[in-house]
Amino acid sequence: MDRTIRLNDTNVRENPAVWSHDPSMMWDPVSRKYYSYSTDVYRPESGLDKEKGIPVRCSEDLVRFRYEGTVLSEKAVREAADNGNYPEAPGFWAPFTEYVNGEYRMYYSATKAFGSSESRIWLAVSDDPLGPFENRGVVMDTWGTDDTYPNGIDPHIVWDEEKCWLIYGSFFGGIYVKELDPDTGMPADRDPRSLGKCISRKSPDAVTDGPEGAAVIYVPETGYYYLFQSYGWLGDDYDIRAGRSRSITGPYLDVKGRDLMECSMGLKIAGSYCFRSENPNVKFTGNGWEWGGIRGPGHGVPFYDPVSERYFFVHHFRDGASVNRDYDEEMERASYEIHYMMVRPMFFVNDWPVLGPEPYQGEKFEPLSPDRLTGTGEGVTFEEGDNGMRISHEENAETSDALPGECVIYRCQDFENGGDVAAVTGVNNSGLAYWKKFMYSKF
Repeated sequence: MDRTIRLNDTNVRENPAVWSHDPSMMWDPVSRKYYSYSTDVYRPESGLDKEKGIPVRCSEDLVRFRYEGTVLSEKAVREAADNGNYPEAPGFWAPFTEYVNGEYRMYYSATKAFGSSESRIWLAVSDDPLGPFENRGVVMDTWGTDDTYPNGIDPHIVWDEEKCWLIYGSFFGGIYVKELDPDTGMPADRDPRSLGKCISRKSPDAVTDGPEGAAVIYVPETGYYYLFQSYGWLGDDYDIRAGRSRSITGPYLDVKGRDLMECSMGLKIAGSYCFRSENPNVKFTGNGWEWGGIRGPGHGVPFYDPVSERYFFVHHFRDGASVNRDYDEEMERASYEIHYMMVRPMFFVNDWPVLGPEPYQGEKFEPLSPDRLTGTGEGVTFEEGDNGMRISHEENAETSDALPGECVIYRCQDFENGGDVAAVTGVNNSGLAYWKKFMYSKF
């Protein structure tokens, strides 16, 4: 089976996974297709259209995607880009789309400038997932507030049995939940300036930026709401973390029972990592590109696929090749410039979410028993307070500590090397998420 994420190929029409930033995913029950909407990204080499308006990619199997263009109408773009006396918004961020009451509702962000906490979340609607989407109005508005307030950005929608809720915010004031009118998708109190309730915020002495890129999903099999969020610098050491609660409005706790309100960043279920790769799937290798692992997986959205009846998680990541690395002397930080969309399977271990070590490639997730694992493999463990690159270490399938704590073992495609591999994902006895890969007995 071909790997559908091709590194070092920056033309989105030939390689649809590239240039997807802050991706979301929607299953459309009408067309029976998947649609992934993402932040506006335009590069000379990208092959993307030059106009603003929320790019969308479409798939019939959640593996192979097509770039379909942008979906906001010209009128919607003019309205949302208007920043008054300030320069217009250069693009729109972090869209989330769902099909409700016979219409497609897209929530997206427009901000004063990169790094600003003054932003707005718009709701646009359409009768087609490919648009055009027309603005219905502003759902959240933090224009004119200072950095102690939440940022009106990164929208995500979650429903309980009766109500519709907006999840939004970033590291300025934290992550908030706000009730919406389920009939219109607009604020239930009709006030785009009302904040709602804070459910996650970094501690006062935190040294890592975050949280941001938040999303919540309810999982009936466990009875929990799960809050996913990202910490770190998006250009390098971004990550994905999770907490859980019995209520949409919290409190959300980590695996050790600590509150995500100023006490914990959450269970880290993905961060920068590097498995060995002898056969990376690339288009060009003559420009100094060498395999450098996966940098900064983050800003992810969990979703349930009614076709396979399984849970997945879509996020962006950065190509870790050093040729794509820029270093900001003033900020003293690196940025890896080329980013891609990745869809991973999501499982639950002791009612905690864990992600597959490899991107989804259409596997049926054949479970494997531990006694079928063979030989020497490799693994990474995601340390709670260390967002540096995790270089895989050698693992022996026959040692007593090969599978610590609870885990899921299944057969899948090896993204780094091709062929089949036994993937292991779990949470160890210290409350840390880990990934491992082994060969396995065919019989």
